[in-house]
Amino acid sequence: MLRRLVSHLSVLTLLTIPSSGVGAQQSASPSSSGATAEIRAAVRRYDDALRRADSAVVEKFWAKEYTFINPRGEVVTRAGRLANLRAGRTALDSLVHAPQEERINVYGDVAVYTTLLTLRGRYSGTAQQGQYRASVVWVRRDGRWQQVSSQMTPVVAR
Repeated sequence: MLRRLVSHLSVLTLLTIPSSGVGAQQSASPSSSGATAEIRAAVRRYDDALRRADSAVVEKFWAKEYTFINPRGEVVTRAGRLANLRAGRTALDSLVHAPQEERINVYGDVAVYTTLLTLRGRYSGTAQQGQYRASVVWVRRDGRWQQVSSQMTPVVAR
């Protein structure tokens, strides 16, 4: 009797664990599909503001606790990134996403966005050019999406 109960619970547990395809975009429900579209639109608006060095717009995309790990592995706060942007130490000449590399995984009011970027410009006053893997954690607050953390890692040719 106990063995049968444990067996049934094991099967039920397996049925309730959501499957996750490696490298697949998650869209478990219509609401996560809507959130995926919202994130994609927010990324485009954010990129546009960043290319224009529009700190007033960019600032709204970064949550108060936002942290950036730049391509050199340095931790930069929201205040530090805004200062870099306003002083021209962060300036992008070009920023291109590889659409086939974009992944958006939505978990309620949290989303993780990953992509492959090709960029040319400066981060924290240092020239940057090449391809980078980027990961951004977005949180929905007060009806809008904000970044709480992002990281860029250089892609090294093998």
